[in-house]
Amino acid sequence: MPNSRDTPQRLARRSVQRACAHLDRSQETDGAWRVPPLPRLLENALACLVAEVFVPELRPHVTAARRWVRSAEIQRHHEVPRLIEAWLQAWVDGAAPTPTLDVSHALFSEPVFSNRRTFFLALAFAVGAPVRGGPSREVLQRQMLERIRARHAARLKRWSGAELAALFLLLTDARPTAETAAALEALREAQSASGSFGEHPGATLVGLAALRRWTPGSEAFTRALDFLVRERTAEGLWCFSHADVWDTALLRRALKGCEDLAPTMFARAGSFLLRAQNEDGGWPYRGGVESDTDTTAMALLALPRTDAMRAALEAGRDYLERMRTPDGLWRTWQSREDPPAEDVVAHAVLALRAASADSESWTPAVEWLAARARREGGCRAHWFDIHAYAAHEVALALEPGHEAARHLARQLLEAQNPDGGWSPTPGEESAAAATGMALGLLTHYLPVEHPRLKDALRALADMQEPGGAWTGPLRMYAPRPFAIDYPMQVHALAAQGMAAVLQASRAPRPLLAKLGAMDDFGVTS
Repeated sequence: MPNSRDTPQRLARRSVQRACAHLDRSQETDGAWRVPPLPRLLENALACLVAEVFVPELRPHVTAARRWVRSAEIQRHHEVPRLIEAWLQAWVDGAAPTPTLDVSHALFSEPVFSNRRTFFLALAFAVGAPVRGGPSREVLQRQMLERIRARHAARLKRWSGAELAALFLLLTDARPTAETAAALEALREAQSASGSFGEHPGATLVGLAALRRWTPGSEAFTRALDFLVRERTAEGLWCFSHADVWDTALLRRALKGCEDLAPTMFARAGSFLLRAQNEDGGWPYRGGVESDTDTTAMALLALPRTDAMRAALEAGRDYLERMRTPDGLWRTWQSREDPPAEDVVAHAVLALRAASADSESWTPAVEWLAARARREGGCRAHWFDIHAYAAHEVALALEPGHEAARHLARQLLEAQNPDGGWSPTPGEESAAAATGMALGLLTHYLPVEHPRLKDALRALADMQEPGGAWTGPLRMYAPRPFAIDYPMQVHALAAQGMAAVLQASRAPRPLLAKLGAMDDFGVTS
């Protein structure tokens, strides 16, 4: 509980020290933070369905998951997960008649979410469930086969290629053809050393089902089954993949400038990130998968600019420059099907600017971000359902003095809750991650002694647990738009706001960006 007589500087320093103590206790010996996300309905219901319909060898391992799924809460923040999880839960419940999968909502046709329609529509056809909306079974099979054949040219993610191949094999008659041979080859090449398909539980589950149908006694099937059994929690549930590289980069960037509070811990994290870099110069969200734009940019922002890091930083910068689209933007993944996302583009801009890249490499992206920021409702992040996260990252990429950045900051200030904090989306209770992101941005516009920032600082301090951690909710998207809570990411986003106050207190901003006419808030224009 903060002391009412604390100065912002003392309160921020004490809070960041406690945050670092929590991190020091939870850091792995290799320097990473490797805390899995919380379990959710998606993976566990999918495991139950695959076990029941396709893989009898998995049935003894889903008892706890089946019980858990029946009482799990369906995600309702977006129509795509709401409709899919309702269908999955009804299936696990054994609803009669067989539940209908409804993919007729317009959101299923959006580029970001269309892969979810393909996945679950194919799964529904494979299990004989009625469907509403989407292409017919025959059209879907042709579309999937075309994408399987073009997977290398399209640079599909390993797990995306595995999903397509597995689902195609589940939809096809059980007789060998040139098409099934191509799908089996795609499945074989996508299997990781761990036995998984891209370390992705959903892809591994449908991959296991396809292997059970086509090569039931194969080593590939045994390895995939062993992976899934091994990956269960102590409670017998499944979680989505951990994100050790992303989490470590996010945490180190969040507390950059505070290394003196835990130098050994930060050095270990930096060494881990250096070792996690892929041969192509990029970084993956977790070890063993392909590089992506967002993690590469975050690693570049997190690593110190020292001689020892120079080669890695230059390789990462080159990776980002190679991944730029003809329009001067960035996709999250290497896949050419993936649309640009505001938060990912912002991170790429910030990383290239920090790496002293030529400004021409990010100017088109800044203009694109500014146009997105001016839209009614402001920016939205693709990967976190937190308005303050999008505003923070985009405004910093634009630079705080930019008129579109000031517009985002004003919107944030207007959305502050009476308790001093911010909610992830309007109408919700204040949360640590949203409050940290809002506070971090507003330190570029207001002095830390300003009443609105002091209220935010105390709200964030009140949310910190006795052991130094900040906890959820978070609602990170994996895969979009299914929300998932990663505990270390909540801590990182909250800590970043507190660290921003501490750094502003240590070295006041040389020139606070003006918000404009904000007399109602006591801000001088």
